[in-house]
Amino acid sequence: MRVYILLFACSLCPIWFAQQGQVSGIISEGATGQSVGGAKIEVKLRTSGAVVNRLLSEINGFYSIQNLPFGDYRITVTMVSFDTVIRDFKLNQSELILNINMAGSLEFDEVRVIGNVVKDGPVPIAVTKISTQKIQEELGSRDLPMLLNGTAGVYATQSGGGDGDARINVRGFDQRNVGVMIDGVPVNDMENGWVYWSNWFGLDAITATMQVQRGLGATKIAMPSIGGTLNIITQGIGNKRGGTIKQEYGTGNLMRTTASYNTGILTGGWGLTAALSYKQATGWVEGTPSQGFFGYLKVSKQFEQHLLTLSAFAAPQQHGQRSFRQPIQYWSEEEARNNGATIDTNAMFNDMGLRYNQHWGYRTVNGKQEVVSERLNYYNKPQFTLKDFWKVNKHLSISNLAYASIGRGGGTALFNSSAIIRDSNNLIDWDTMTYFNQYNPLFGTPNIDAQYSPTEIKSSQILLSSVNNHFWVGYLGQVNYEVKKGFEFSAGLDARYYRGSHYQEVKDLLGGDYYVDLSDKNAASPMKRVGDKIAKNLFNANRDGLVSWLGAFSQVSYESKTVSAFVNLTGIGNGYQGIDYFQKRELNLGDTVLQFGFGDTITYNGQTYHSYSEGVDYVKTPWKYIPGFTIKEGVCVKFSDYASVFLNIGYLNRTPMFSNVIDNNYNKFFGVINNEKILAFEQGFSYAARNFGINLNGYLTNWKNKPFPYGVAVPDPNDPTETIRVNINGMDAIHMGGEIDIAWEIDKKVSTEFMFSMGDWFWNSSKTIIIPQYDSLEYTFNAEGVGVGDAAQTALSATVRYEPIKNLYFKGQFQYFDRYFSDFNPFSLQGANGGRQSWMMPSYYLVNFYAGYRFKIGEDALNLSANVINLLNTVFIADATNNNNGSNQNFDATSAAVMFGQGFRFNVSLSYQF
Repeated sequence: MRVYILLFACSLCPIWFAQQGQVSGIISEGATGQSVGGAKIEVKLRTSGAVVNRLLSEINGFYSIQNLPFGDYRITVTMVSFDTVIRDFKLNQSELILNINMAGSLEFDEVRVIGNVVKDGPVPIAVTKISTQKIQEELGSRDLPMLLNGTAGVYATQSGGGDGDARINVRGFDQRNVGVMIDGVPVNDMENGWVYWSNWFGLDAITATMQVQRGLGATKIAMPSIGGTLNIITQGIGNKRGGTIKQEYGTGNLMRTTASYNTGILTGGWGLTAALSYKQATGWVEGTPSQGFFGYLKVSKQFEQHLLTLSAFAAPQQHGQRSFRQPIQYWSEEEARNNGATIDTNAMFNDMGLRYNQHWGYRTVNGKQEVVSERLNYYNKPQFTLKDFWKVNKHLSISNLAYASIGRGGGTALFNSSAIIRDSNNLIDWDTMTYFNQYNPLFGTPNIDAQYSPTEIKSSQILLSSVNNHFWVGYLGQVNYEVKKGFEFSAGLDARYYRGSHYQEVKDLLGGDYYVDLSDKNAASPMKRVGDKIAKNLFNANRDGLVSWLGAFSQVSYESKTVSAFVNLTGIGNGYQGIDYFQKRELNLGDTVLQFGFGDTITYNGQTYHSYSEGVDYVKTPWKYIPGFTIKEGVCVKFSDYASVFLNIGYLNRTPMFSNVIDNNYNKFFGVINNEKILAFEQGFSYAARNFGINLNGYLTNWKNKPFPYGVAVPDPNDPTETIRVNINGMDAIHMGGEIDIAWEIDKKVSTEFMFSMGDWFWNSSKTIIIPQYDSLEYTFNAEGVGVGDAAQTALSATVRYEPIKNLYFKGQFQYFDRYFSDFNPFSLQGANGGRQSWMMPSYYLVNFYAGYRFKIGEDALNLSANVINLLNTVFIADATNNNNGSNQNFDATSAAVMFGQGFRFNVSLSYQF
C-alpha cells in the first residue's frame, strides 16, 4: 500500500512543479521610459493579503520573482517622489512579464510638460524612443546622431570625419529643419538652424532618454522642425542614488574617462546630479586630433508643490577637421574606376588614401616636430538653465524656464589656400612657409616693406581664425490645466534674444611681425598683429547678427482609454538686424547719408563733419519683423488592447532664417523675403503586444518656397563680371514615403529590431522669376521631378541581440542605404541642365557588432563592453556634391566631389557602477 501511495505522490511532483512560475519586468518612468532602480516591490496574495515576497528593483529597473505558485496576486511598487502603483495580476503560466510605469512625481510631470516628450502608449505621431541601455550598448565613441541610423527615416554621417562633425537628416530634411531640444531648450543655431554636435560632447553621459519625433512631432512651441524633432532628456533626481566611473579606449588612440554621480532625493527634497568627462584622440582621419572636457551639474530642490532646478553644462573642445569633398580619384583610383569615373592623369592629388587629410603637417617647435592642424575647430558653449515647475493642484501646473548660452570659439585656416607649401608627402610644410614669410626665396633677404615698417617682417601668409561668438538668452513659460477628466489645455510664451558676433582675426603670423589687411575702413592702421580683426572677403567682415523671437502657443488635448487627440496653434514674430563694423561708418542727416572711414572729414551744406562727430555710427540695418504661425492636429484611436491607428495634419507658415533675410556680404536686406509654407500629412498603424511590436507610417510633406541658404549667386546686371546674392522664391519640394519598424522579443535570450524606410523626395518647380530689385534680371530654373540629394532615400536596419546567460549579451547590426543622390543646388539646374538628376552614389551596407558583460558585486556592478563599427571594413561614399570637381559638369562620378565614410573602428570600455 505504501508503495502505491509513494508512486502516486511521485506522479504528482511534476504537476506541483508545473504550478509554479516566474514574474519579472522593468520598473520605469512613464514620461521618459527611464528605468527606476531601488523601487520597493511587495507581492501579496489577493485572497488572504499574506506577503509572499519583498524586494528592490535593480539599478536598471529590472526585478524578478521566481518559484511563485500559480494564483491571484497584488503587487505594490513604491518610490520616493512617485505615486504608489498597485496592480492585480493572475499567474497561470510559467513566465509572466509585468512591466510597471511609475507616474505622479513632480519630475515626471515636469519632463512631460517642459520636455515635450510623449508617454508610452498610442500617440498621434510617429515616435521612436532611444533608451539609456541602447546608448550605453551601441554609441561607443561616436557622435550622438550616429546612433540614430537604425531609426526609420533617419540618415546620419560623420561628414569629414572630425570629432563632433556629424550631421543628421530626417525624412530628407537636413538638421537645419530638424528641431533639437535638450530638456525642452531649443539648441538649433538662431541664424542658420544648424546643430554643432561638437558643442555637446559628454551629453551621452547624462542622457536619460531620447525621442525622435518624426514629422510634425508633439512639440508645442514653434520650431524649425519640418523633418522632425529630437528631444534629449537628461537624468534627474528621481534616479536611484549612485554613480559611475568609466574608462574607454578606441580607434585613433581614443582615451576617455567619465565619472558621474546622482544623489537621488536627499533629506529636505534636495538632489544633485554631476558628471565629468575628458577625452583625447588622434582620430581615424589623419590630422584630426581632438581634445575635450565636459562638465555638468544639476541641483534640484523639491518643495511640496514646486520643483526648482538649476543646471549648468559646458564642453570646451578642440578638434582637427577635414573640410572639403574631393574627386573620387583624389582618395582612391580603384574606387574611381569602380564607379565609372574618368581618371585625370594630370591631377595634382591622386590616390591619397581614404584617411588622407590635406589640412595638417609638421612644425618644428623648440627643436621638436609637432603636428599642427590648419583646420582646427575650438569652441565652448556653456549653457545655464533655471526651471521652476509648480504643481498648483491636481488639475493645474505652471512652469517657468529661463536659459542662457554664451558661445566662444571658431575655426582656423590659412589665409591664402593657393599658396600652401607642401612636402614630399603632400603634408603642409609649416617650417618652409614660415621661412618664406621671413625671407625672400630668391635672394634670401628679409621680407621688409618700407611702406609700412623699415625693420619689421611683413607676412604674406598667415593662419587666421574665423570667430563665431554668441550670447543667447531665452524664456519658456507654460500653463497646463485639466479642464475635466481627459481634456487638457496648455498655453505659453517662448521668448528669445540672440546676438552672434562674427569676424576673422590673425591667429599666427608664421614668423612675421605683421600682416597688411585693408578690409576695415574704420581702422587706424592696416598693419595687423595677432588678435587683430581682418576679413578674407566681404562675407567674413566683422559683423553682428541679432535675432529677437517672441512666440505664443496653445494646445487642447484629449485622452481616454481608446482615443488621444490634440490641436496645436502657435504664432511667432521674428526680428532681424545686422551690424557691420568694417564698412565706413555713417551719419544720417535726413536728406543724405555721409560715410566716414578712419580720419575722414566731409563738408556738407557748409558744415564740416569728422569720423568722430556725434551721430556717426556703424552701418546698421533697421530691425525687420516678420510674423509666422503653425497649426497642427492629430488623433489616435486604439481599437484593441494592442492595435491603434493615428492621423495628423499640419500647416506651417515659417519665418525665414537670418541667412535668408540679411545679405552678410553687404549687410543689407534681401530684396524679396517670403515665408516658407509647409503642408504636412501623416498616418500610421501601431501594434504593441507583450513581446512584439510593429509601427507602419506613411507621410506627405509639401514644402513651398524653400530658400537656398545665404541666397543664390547671380550675375550683377550692373557688372556681369561680378555676382550678387538674391533670394529666389518659388522653389517647392515634395517629401513622401513610408516607414516600418518592428521589435520582437523572441524569447528571454533573443530579441530583434528591424527598420525599413523608403522615401520619394523630389523638387517640384520649373519657373522663370523676375527679381524685383533688378527689373531686367530674370532667373530661370527647372528642378521639377529631380530627386532631393544629401540623404539616402532608402534605408534598412536589422539588429539581433542574444543574451545566452544573464548579464552577458552579443548584438549584431546590419545597415543598408540606397537611392542616395549627391547634394546640389536645385537653382543651378538651368538651360541644358534643366531637369537633370544629380549623380546617385552607390548603395552600401555596414555591419556593426556589440558585446558586453555585467559582473554583479553585491549592490554594485562592473560593466565590460566592446563595440566594433564597420566590422567588414566596407569602403563606401558617405557624402557627395554634384558637379563640384572643377569645370566638369557631367552629373556623374567624374564630376562629383565626395567624402568616404570611415572604416573599421572599435571601442572598449570598463565601467564601475555603485
